Amino acid sequence: MTETITRYDRGAVSSKAIVTDEGFLKAHAIVTRTGVFSYLNADGTIRKELRHPKDVLNADSLQSLKMRPITNGHPAQKLVTAQNIKELSVGYTGETVNADGKYLSTTLLVTDPAAIKDITERKKTELSLGYTVELIAENGKFDGEDYTHRQTNIKYNHLAIVDKARAGPEARIHLDGQDAQEV
Repeated sequence: MTETITRYDRGAVSSKAIVTDEGFLKAHAIVTRTGVFSYLNADGTIRKELRHPKDVLNADSLQSLKMRPITNGHPAQKLVTAQNIKELSVGYTGETVNADGKYLSTTLLVTDPAAIKDITERKKTELSLGYTVELIAENGKFDGEDYTHRQTNIKYNHLAIVDKARAGPEARIHLDGQDAQEV
């Protein structure tokens, strides 16, 4: 059985963010990864979903990540559309998407002063993609981790600036040399 659903996953900025002369925040970021992700079902149980490299690195999926709106948190409407973009967008992802092993990265430009303040004051420094997928019930093991479903036909909609990202601490905006990760 296949169903189309919305998903939110996290990523990280992989270079120092800079503030442009205009006051915009510009950076290069890891925005997602391949692997098994855990999702909370409505009944409180956990579902393990595989984001297989064949699906994450699919040409159509990669193309859908280019020039996506950036939001400050995920929108209540779930997806950004032509009808709500003016109220939701605080910037855009770039036109170049890089695949490096299990990670996808892109450039981003944040243009909204409140979102830039949230980032520079370290209130929100992680990133989370909003996207739709076709979810297939499929049991298996990937890199030693069990899964029960596989995400296919991944179509990205927006990139949200969030407190905590699903893809892990790699999915964050690095502001300066003091921004270290606990190991």
